[in-house]
Amino acid sequence: MTPMSGGFDWLAVGDVAEERAAASSPGILGGGAARLVAHAAALRARTALVAKVGADEAGRRVRDALERLKVDLRWFRETPGLRTTIWHQPDGEAQGRRVERGADLGLRLDELPPNFVRAALTVVSGYALSVEPARSAALGALAGAHARGGRSALLLEADLLWWTNARMTRRVLEPALAAVDSVALQAADAKVLFGSVDSREALRLLAGLGPRLVYLAEPDGSVWLREGGRVHWCPAGESEDAPRDRYAGPAAFWVALAQRSAPRKAAADSIRYAQSVRRAGAPRQPQGGVPAAPKGREELSRL
Repeated sequence: MTPMSGGFDWLAVGDVAEERAAASSPGILGGGAARLVAHAAALRARTALVAKVGADEAGRRVRDALERLKVDLRWFRETPGLRTTIWHQPDGEAQGRRVERGADLGLRLDELPPNFVRAALTVVSGYALSVEPARSAALGALAGAHARGGRSALLLEADLLWWTNARMTRRVLEPALAAVDSVALQAADAKVLFGSVDSREALRLLAGLGPRLVYLAEPDGSVWLREGGRVHWCPAGESEDAPRDRYAGPAAFWVALAQRSAPRKAAADSIRYAQSVRRAGAPRQPQGGVPAAPKGREELSRL
């Protein structure tokens, strides 16, 4: 995989929302695709986002946040008559989550960019697989990645999919896994799919469904990486806290892959990034040799 002259490092496809911790709290950027692309843009990747919001104030705030990060929004649409999706505590326990569904899962297959739009990596958020027509758009984006001259990546999000529709989780994920080059997930997602198997076995089971690269993040930020038939263990820094944003590590991993890093190095570097940013990406104070935040990452603190 090589960076493309005149193309994107990333073409992200999927859900976008405004996220609120409480009914009266100010909104921040939400939705898997939007949160992934925000990190990628902060890491200086050339990014575009294919997604939908409502024609409302929340949608305009989401657009403004993404514009500040210089995400290309040519395929980011406002939908008259629909609201922007609102998430309440999506990263918390299942019983505390709530979603007010809006425009984002109305993304259609025919709204994807034409295949002459080049991208080193097409990144799809798994929650977009939950319902039609977004499911067909997400699967179409994965299937079309090679036609764009690049590869495909899926953030699994099985935990959110299970919370939405437990009976459909495996059924909607299997065709996506068969089409994708790399997949990233959390330990909680592996538990939803495979029960109490250990992480190494979860890697093996996922690889058997299609993807060549499987990136599995543990709660402390450590990463298991399966690359073909090899398994690598990348431990988190003991002097650092666990990552606060579960999207940070996968985003950094895929940015590094799009920019030609070897998978094992990309996984190790992604851990340092994930441990150096707050939710939604505001930098912590450097400790114990953790690299300073790259230029642009401070924008995330404003979302």
